[in-house]
Order: sequence, then structure tokens, then C-alpha cells
Amino acid sequence: MLRLTTVFSVVCIAAIAEAATFVVPPDREMIRRADAIVIATPTLSYSQVTKDGIETVTRMSVDDVLKGTAPNDALNVVEPGGQIGELFSYVAGAPRFDIGERVLLFLTRTGPDRWSATDLVLGKFSFTTDEKGERLLARDAEEIVGWDPDLSVHRERARAEDAFLRFVREEVAARHATEDYFVDTTPATRTRTGRFSAIANATFTATSYTMTISGSQGSRWNVFPSGVTFYAGASGEPGAPGNGTTAVQAAIASWDNDPGSNINYVYGGTDSTHTQGLHATDGANTVLFERDLSSWGVSPFTCTANSYSGTLGLGGITSATGTHTLGSETFVTTREGDVEMNRGLANCTLLFNNGDFNSAVAHEVGHTLGFRHSDQTRNSGGACTTDPTLECSNQAIMKSFVSQGLNATLQAWDQHAAAAVYPGSSSTCTPPTITTQPQSRTITAGQSVTLTASASGTAPLNYQWYQGISGSTNSLVLSSGTSITVSPTTTTTYWLRVTNSCGRADSVTVTITVNPAGCAPPSITTQPQSQTITAGQSVTLTASASGTAPLNYQWYQGISGSTNSLALSTGPSITVAPTTTTNYWLRVSNSCGRADSVTGTITVNAACTPPTITTQPQSQTINPGQAVTLTATASGTAPLNYQWYQGISGSTNSLALSSGSSITVAPTVTTTYWLRVTSSCGKADSVTVTITVNGCTRPTINTLQPQSQTITAGQSVTITATASGTAPLNYRWYQGISGSTNSLALSAGSSITVAPTTTTKYWLRVTNSCGFADSVTVTITVN
Repeated sequence: MLRLTTVFSVVCIAAIAEAATFVVPPDREMIRRADAIVIATPTLSYSQVTKDGIETVTRMSVDDVLKGTAPNDALNVVEPGGQIGELFSYVAGAPRFDIGERVLLFLTRTGPDRWSATDLVLGKFSFTTDEKGERLLARDAEEIVGWDPDLSVHRERARAEDAFLRFVREEVAARHATEDYFVDTTPATRTRTGRFSAIANATFTATSYTMTISGSQGSRWNVFPSGVTFYAGASGEPGAPGNGTTAVQAAIASWDNDPGSNINYVYGGTDSTHTQGLHATDGANTVLFERDLSSWGVSPFTCTANSYSGTLGLGGITSATGTHTLGSETFVTTREGDVEMNRGLANCTLLFNNGDFNSAVAHEVGHTLGFRHSDQTRNSGGACTTDPTLECSNQAIMKSFVSQGLNATLQAWDQHAAAAVYPGSSSTCTPPTITTQPQSRTITAGQSVTLTASASGTAPLNYQWYQGISGSTNSLVLSSGTSITVSPTTTTTYWLRVTNSCGRADSVTVTITVNPAGCAPPSITTQPQSQTITAGQSVTLTASASGTAPLNYQWYQGISGSTNSLALSTGPSITVAPTTTTNYWLRVSNSCGRADSVTGTITVNAACTPPTITTQPQSQTINPGQAVTLTATASGTAPLNYQWYQGISGSTNSLALSSGSSITVAPTVTTTYWLRVTSSCGKADSVTVTITVNGCTRPTINTLQPQSQTITAGQSVTITATASGTAPLNYRWYQGISGSTNSLALSAGSSITVAPTTTTKYWLRVTNSCGFADSVTVTITVN
């Protein structure tokens, strides 16, 4: 499956393209692993920025809850990708929701008031009908790539609506149901004679072999034949050949050894310093193993002796900036590519050793080169055969379903793609690349400013500055050279084009903001603060700003910078009473600029009862060596969390012990304990309880030691000893040397009568709850 994320703005294009491969679990397993299953309708979407990039929050109106404790009115579903002002992120592979489109969702809880579709697109079913009008539930088959649990190639099928919903309800109720709901809606295969190996690369454009990144443009590296280094994560993949490095090197070798292209990926060994992968640009191209993908709703991969299921991993283009040309075609310029393999793959022997794992990694590395799926359209929106401008193949490393038995060997389509997008050539001409972009600036009316850029590529390089938006040559042509000095009277945009004999590169758009003389733009000096309230309460958000008066204040609902959200009241303060967790922000403006505040989040807790300890733990007295169980019960809004401590009640500096409503302890000296019960709306501490440990005296054989004696064969003799110490005292006689319990254990008691036939040794052990004492060895000599 191709997960394609494209992030771009007016002044800069930064693209991330990702692809995911699954071992698709059975429906029963999906039902079991989902925290909740609902039928819902999207009503509102907004985007926000987190540590994992841009994500979109979709507000769902819940029609029915089939499983779990999801709210029965509305919930928030969070998926990667979205829009923040002029910054966009498009994820083809994460589930996409249309407002008003009714869906069946398998959900995983990823935080408070936060849910994600279980294992990406596997967790979303759309309500639809077939050409006969029959009602169906279907997943996006074009986005689901991989195998079934037995490692046969997965084929996605639609499900009859009523039968499938009945199956889900019966499985949730632990009534084993029959899987009699599948409907075969696979369209007939269209034959395109001569569209594969018999067609030369020249039949199709280089762009046609690439994924769409920005508009209709694809993405490619423009540095080959110079090498691009790829690293394997130092942690490796346990159980895989070479700890995972074998698959990485096999994938690189497959693409490098294509004779018709100049692809030159260089294996750089293992790397422990660059660990961002697809989560953020870190300046290195890596294949990372055993990665936590839970922020995208991906659970760890399940691997047992007989079954596999889950997402194998993600891979693609992490960043791309600017553009360049290949012939008459324009491409976004790739800067970094990465692959992240999921947690839980360790020691999945069958996956690693049959060659298909090498093919899967080669497939993901192919996406870092910008290649699309050989059997799908450029945006993975349909079958390749629906577009006559594309070469199509069902036998390729880049086929959406990873072909079995190829062991990373390129097929005809893969070779055509490599030769078209990265043509081998004896020419030494390298297209331009802008290495230092010009920067936006702010000036006061009457001032001038110098814009500077630098570029690399085969000389001579020609520089041409324009006024306007990057790429628009209809705008005013200015001077040539690496620098330009301008003195605009109003806010104006500029950009640079660099050309040589084999291509061109356009800079980002830079904006020179012109403030009136003596005017200070706003600056927010006190930011609004996030707060938590209980449903029904109101809260006041306040901010302050400096700058040339008059200052205008405008509050919005949503993420900072998004004026598509609801405009609220004006003024430095606003009082709100949201019913669900909601974001707010403030824009302050004057005649010479504006400033946006941070996003303030008002978290709304449901009506909540703080914990109360209804049964307190009790102090007790024990003897040394004994254990005792302390128990308490509490009431309040669930869930309740229990944490025991050693020490005085309320002091969390004391030693933290186990959690749970009970704890078993065995102190050696008198010790105090207490319990804290917490929930989302408060806490309660128990009383301090004391476990008193009584004093104890170890046994001592100091009253009478047993005595050695001499007898005649056939006689018997009684051996006696006495001891002192804390009662009760236990006596046990042994045959042999004192202390050796490997010898024969005889009767208990302070005396023993024996009749040995040969000279024999005996000894006594006395024990109590705090220790033991051994007697001397006595010898019964037999004449």
C-alpha cells in the first residue's frame, strides 16, 4: 500500500511519501483487537501540529456503538495529515473521511478523548452499494497491500452490510458466528496487449512512473550518478538475516544494478544517531527496525508460530524541496527518504527467510525513489488499466501486492521505471540545485534589502530574479546574479530561477513585508493558557500584546492560524463554556502587521466524582518471616488507579510499591504503609497502617547436648537434648554429621531411641519462626 503524504506551502514544497504493507488479520482478530467499534458520521474536521507532524481531528457523530465504551454521542478520530494555514499534509493510505459519509469504524484509543482507526485503512469500512443495488460494507482495496496470516497474497473483498454487522455483534457478544458475508465484487481484468515488457521506455513519460507529490508533479533525486547513502538502524531486526541488514543491502543492490539507469544508492552500514525516520527530517536516509508507530494508530505486529497479522512497516520520501527538470518535465526534488519497520517483527522466521521480506524492503526503497505502484494510478486511486497514459504490470517489485518468489529481483516494469526516471547517460551535465534559498524579510518604508541565493550544477549557471510567485515568469523580470537589492514601497514577493544546459531550479517565494515608518507590528506578550474544566463550567482566556496602537483583537475557535474556524468575540479576553474539548487562539493586528497567539486548549471532563476510600487498610501484628495482605476499597468515577507506598500517608517521597486494591508485604521490622487512589477528577489517600513485627529469639541448644555412648551389638540407647528460644520449638533428628540434611531424617522430639548394628553418628536440629540451631555430633559405638 502506498501512503503518500505531501506537505507544501506557497514558498516551499516539502513532501513526505509513505507506503504501508500489511499482514491483514481476519475480521475476528480485528474485532478482538479494536478498543471500540462504532457506526458514525463525520461532522467537522480541523488540523493541528504535534511532535509527529500535522494531524487531522475529525469529529464523529456516533449513530451506534457495537463494542466498547466509546461515547454514544460524539468522538474525535485522529489521523496523520491535514492543513494548517498555508501548510498542507496529504496522506494517501491513512483513512480519509468525507463530511456526511456514514462509516463503520474499528477504533484504537490513543489518548484522552482521542481515537484512531485500528491499523490505518484496515479499520475503516464505507457503506456503499454494488451495481445491483445491494448494500455493502467495503474497505479501500487499492490501499491495502500485503498478505493474509498464512502469507498468501491478500485479496480484499466487500462484505454484505446486514450479514457483516450481525457477525460483528455476535462476535462481540462471544457467540461464535459464521463468516458468510463476503461478496466478490472484483471487476473483470482488462487486458492491455503489449503494455509491458514489449513497450520501450520512450512510450511513457518519466512522470507517469512516479507518485503524485505536488499537483501532477512527481518527485525524484537529481544527484545521481553521485551516491546517496542509506543506513540501517543500529538496533537491527532480531532473527532476520544479518539482523536486517541483508534485506537493506539486497534492496539497494537491486535498484543500483539496473543497467538502464544511473541510480546509485550507497549502503553506509548501521547508524545509531539518526532515529527520526519518517517522523521528521534528520538529514539521513535510514531503514529503522522495531519502531513505535502507535502515534499513527498502528499496533505492534503480531508474530506467532502459526499466524502473523498487522502492519509490517512504512517507507517513502521524508522530505523534498524545490523543483528541477528532466528534459521537458518538472519534478519536486527529493532530499531524504526513510523506511520504518513495525515493532513485533522480531524472530518472524518464515517472513525473513523465504525472500519475500527482501522484496518488501525493495518495494519500500522503490518508493523512496519516487516510483508509484505498477498496477495502480499515480495517486493509488484506482487500477492502472483505467489510465491509458500509464504502463501497467501485475508482475513487479512495485506491484501494490508484494509479489511472492521474486527475492528483490527487478522485473520489466521496475526496469522501465528506473530507466525513465533516472536515465543512464554518458553526459556529465548536472541540472541546477538551489543550495541556499533566499529568505523573507521585514523592513520599514524607505529601507532596502538584499536577497541572496546560491546554487550547484554544471556550469555555466544563469540566475534570473522575478517579482511575484515562484514559477510565474509573467511577473516582472528583475536583474540577474546570485543577489538582488530591492526597496519596495509595499509588501512584495520575489523568487529566483537558475538554469543551465540540462535543466533549471526555482527558488522558494520570499516575501518582503513593508511596515509604515515608525510603526511597530503587534507582539503577543502574554499567551492564552490551556485549562481543564468540568462539563457545564465556563473559563476565561486572556492575552496581552504590544505594538503601535490601535491594536485589534480577534478570537477564533480552532488551531492557531486557521481563520476557517469560527470567529468569536473581540478584545484581549474571552469567556467560553465548551461542552467538549476545544481549541482557541487570538489574532492581534494593526496597520503594520499581525501576530497570532499559541493555541489554548480547554479540556472538558465529564461530570466527575473524586475518589473516596470506603474501606481503609488495617494495621496488624506479625512474627518475623510472616507475610500479610493489606486491602482497601474505593468509590468514585472510573477508572480508579491504586498505588501503594511505604511510609507516612501523603508522602509520595516514600517508596512506591505495587498497584492494585491489595498488596502483600513481609517486613522484617515494624513498617508503615498507605494507599493513594486517583482518577481524572481527583485523589484520595488512605490512613497510615503499621505492620508490627514481634521480637523473636532463635533456638539455642544450651540446656543439654546429646551425649556419645557405647553399647553392645543388639542393645538400644536413648539420646536426649533440650533447647531454649521463642516457642514453638520444632525438633528433628538426623543420622550423620551435624549440619548435613542429606543424611537420613529420623523422628521428631527432644529424645530418640536407636539400636544401630554398627558404630553410627547422630545429631539434632531445633527450629522456630526466626531461625534454627544444630547440636553436636554424637557417636554411638557398637562393640
